[in-house]
Amino acid sequence: MIDTSTWNLFIPVCLLLCLLALLLIRGFGVIKLEWLNMQSLREMRKISQETDDPMKVGALKAILEHCKSLNSKWILSESDLSILENTYFLVEQIARSYHPESSHPVEEARIRWVLKAFMDLKNRLLALTTWRGVHTVTQFRVHHVLLLSRAWKLKEEWKDWRVVKFLTRHGLYPLFQWLFYLIRWLDLTFWAIRMMAFILQDIIFKVFLVRWYLIVGELAIQVYRDREKEPDIQPEDLLEDFNSIPEMKHPKMADLSEEILIISDSSRDDILFHSWSVEWEKAKGIYIKLVENIAQHHHPESKQPIYEAKLFDLMMGGVRFSEKIAAIQNFPVFNKLLDFRIAHVLMVKDTADYFINSKALSWIREYKLTYIVKYALLIFKVVRKGNPALLFQDFVLTLAGEGFKRWLYLYLHDRITIEANTVYQENRLLSEGI
Repeated sequence: MIDTSTWNLFIPVCLLLCLLALLLIRGFGVIKLEWLNMQSLREMRKISQETDDPMKVGALKAILEHCKSLNSKWILSESDLSILENTYFLVEQIARSYHPESSHPVEEARIRWVLKAFMDLKNRLLALTTWRGVHTVTQFRVHHVLLLSRAWKLKEEWKDWRVVKFLTRHGLYPLFQWLFYLIRWLDLTFWAIRMMAFILQDIIFKVFLVRWYLIVGELAIQVYRDREKEPDIQPEDLLEDFNSIPEMKHPKMADLSEEILIISDSSRDDILFHSWSVEWEKAKGIYIKLVENIAQHHHPESKQPIYEAKLFDLMMGGVRFSEKIAAIQNFPVFNKLLDFRIAHVLMVKDTADYFINSKALSWIREYKLTYIVKYALLIFKVVRKGNPALLFQDFVLTLAGEGFKRWLYLYLHDRITIEANTVYQENRLLSEGI
């Protein structure tokens, strides 16, 4: 017969094994992803040592250093949560490796390869969401990672304690150093136990974050290593295709609430009726503010509502958004633009420079069309139908190019509106138990 002491040992061991088995089953996808990350990093290091291409070495080095910075941290810092800025910085580093002579290396990407990269990104993110256990372990808000990051930062500020500064100033700190280390160890042990759930979420988030940068880095290399020359297409051929630009508003915009539509229309007008040429930095700032406002609407009680999104919802939002971006290539207007580089599509002079010295300006004023000056493509269509002889080639290209840029920025704007609303609305409804 088994005595009591044996049962006292056997039962905890069984419970521990059951707990480990449960963690392995639920966290199988994360464990698999971490193993895949390590394998990818080893392969990148090997390639960087064996290749003779200095451009590829520079690109791989940027990815490896980016991921090493994340893996070296016990707890992610708040700056690590600025995913958009950090992703853009990584892409810029890779682009500069392949185009060191360019003042805007990110814009040296060929449109065809960019759209293909978004489709690949969509497929890879979607595959991750189907792994066993991934859906379960990613049902936490990024806000939890932010809270842990700030709490950890406070823990690391123990050297700023007044008593520590006093002892250091008088040369007494070495005598009490062991005591402070003991206090800190006990404090961190208690803190780690109390914050265990947040620490696990931080680890999971870091694994997915490293995977994100590995995917983005690999796709960026595929995009920027392209060195082929652009096709020779006449401006007139491109201008004809601008007539096939579809309506800008997405049908799903009609399903949004009145409050979200007000938020969307306000930022949309900032792009549509901007007085000068709309640059990417201007559009990017509008997009970020748009997401922040939508998040604030759904989470008015939060001080930083943009972090209220769940990791899984962010991944699914990325899947849907990437698919919509890749779908741009299906529009007829892009048939002749796919082999152009982004730099050439965005390289449009300020429309105002042409209006000041153009005879067409007096014609526009005469027919009271000044109110549509801020929307360049519409001006182009109206003026061309009225008196094509007034428009010289540079003027036409400027108007059409600026209009095309705004159409593209508005296309992105509407998709961002839809996805941001979907992500933050789902979190709000779940928190309210609806």
